[in-house]
Amino acid sequence: MSKSIIVNLTTTIIITIIITIMVNSNLKNKRRLIYPSYAKINLFLEILGHLPDNFHQIETLLCSVSLFDTIKYTLTKKKDLKKWIYLNDNISENNLIYKVADYLYNQYKPDWGIEIQLIKRIPIAAGLGGGSSNAATTLLALNYLWELGLSIDDLTSIASIFGSDIPYFLYGGTAFATNRGEVIQPLEDFNLDNILLVNPNIMISSSEAYQIASIPTENERRHCRISQDVKWFFNRLEAQVRIDYPLVNEILNDLIKLGASTALMSGSGPTCFGVFEDKFKMHKCEAYFKEKGYWTKLVRTITREEYQNVFQA
Repeated sequence: MSKSIIVNLTTTIIITIIITIMVNSNLKNKRRLIYPSYAKINLFLEILGHLPDNFHQIETLLCSVSLFDTIKYTLTKKKDLKKWIYLNDNISENNLIYKVADYLYNQYKPDWGIEIQLIKRIPIAAGLGGGSSNAATTLLALNYLWELGLSIDDLTSIASIFGSDIPYFLYGGTAFATNRGEVIQPLEDFNLDNILLVNPNIMISSSEAYQIASIPTENERRHCRISQDVKWFFNRLEAQVRIDYPLVNEILNDLIKLGASTALMSGSGPTCFGVFEDKFKMHKCEAYFKEKGYWTKLVRTITREEYQNVFQA
């Protein structure tokens, strides 16, 4: 056999091996996804009144932040009629991850089962949208892995069944939300780099925060300015929570005393956040709250492009 034939044969074998590795890698990637599930903060939240379904009608401005849970999804053929989903200890059948997965499975009958593992970093019942973000991430992941072909409008309709703020997490970035919070208008992204989150290690349910909140008269109502001037940030839910939960009031006061340009409760609380111009003051403030035993996290806002690039398969 000539030297040229041997070289060509060797080259062909190497190329075949490379292609095989790439194909197998692609197949593996198509069967497994690892996604971050980002938290949010509310820069503005006003209550407009009650809706016929007993929900509150609201206007709110939301921003994704760099705090996230991690969720791993793996397709599995270990599936029978009774067992199609495998969950780690962080996920129960009351979890929104399970509920949306169960809905998709029963509606669309995929050929594969699914294994889902959740690593939690976002505090629970904290006003940061962790559960809703997990649910939206799961809708996006299973739509891809199960090849359901659902459009963003389809996914938004499904998300609205399970929670008012889940649709927002299908978009991410900065967005204005109305009605129950499920009608989303994406906006130009806000860029806030120095944000300190503080949680006093208590939980407040959204239903409680809305139940105790007062509904403003038309003259009292605040209007969202869609401006990066932090001075107008506002949360209608905050006033009564500050009274019923003095720790929240103390945190907000301390954030301002320790150098934050503004301080606000996020969503239904109890997590509060301060926006700082001076990083040194922010780090000093974080150390103060850590010494008190509170949960803290330094974050920045995430743009919609950053957010959505994560989900580009």
